[in-house]
Amino acid sequence: MLKKIKFYLLSILILIISYIFTAMYSFHQLHKGIYFNNKQLIENYVDWKTVRGNVKNYINVEILEKKKSQEIFEELGEVGILLSGFAGKFIEIAIDTYLNSDGISLLLEKSKKKDEIPKPSIITFLGSFTIMDIYGLNSFYINYENKGEEYPIYFKRDGIKWKIINIEFPKDLFEKIR
Repeated sequence: MLKKIKFYLLSILILIISYIFTAMYSFHQLHKGIYFNNKQLIENYVDWKTVRGNVKNYINVEILEKKKSQEIFEELGEVGILLSGFAGKFIEIAIDTYLNSDGISLLLEKSKKKDEIPKPSIITFLGSFTIMDIYGLNSFYINYENKGEEYPIYFKRDGIKWKIINIEFPKDLFEKIR
């Protein structure tokens, strides 16, 4: 009886360790893809369809909120609705065109921050556990920090891999872009 209990406890421990290890490994592979600007690694660890959908939803909500808060749209009436619809459609086309591994690769080539990314190593692999926040049984997130702002990046388990499914942007992103 004691052997069975030890066996089950050991099995549970191995499952927990492998669960955490797969998340750390996926995050590390994505880190390597970004550091070395490897399109295939980035492609493997990002669920582009879901990310594009989430970014489109975010931007459409922001456009609607801006439309409601700005008087010029009220003065234009139905033409304002039409213009905001065109803007939303234009942004959706741009997202579909550029939010992919090729677009990210191009951004990484042009980025001035690429020198700030630490080189992937066993230290960064093991350290990834400390920045992960578990967000349910099949998901976790990390907070990417840039100029004092935090951007949560959500991962979801897809088999034994974990893929990015969402990036949260601050509510005042459009104000900062201006």
